[in-house]
Amino acid sequence: MTSPKNRRENAWKSRKQNQKPHGEVKSLAELSDEASSGVAGYVNARTDGD
Repeated sequence: MTSPKNRRENAWKSRKQNQKPHGEVKSLAELSDEASSGVAGYVNARTDGD
């Protein structure tokens, strides 16, 4: 048997209210800047050695 509807709805509401946001989403320009600058020690494979 499934759980009662009100119990399922309350569980869903509590999950929605207790979310942990991951922070600001970066724009495409910021992501491309990171990729081209080699952030975190990684080198962009397309520009390396060509």
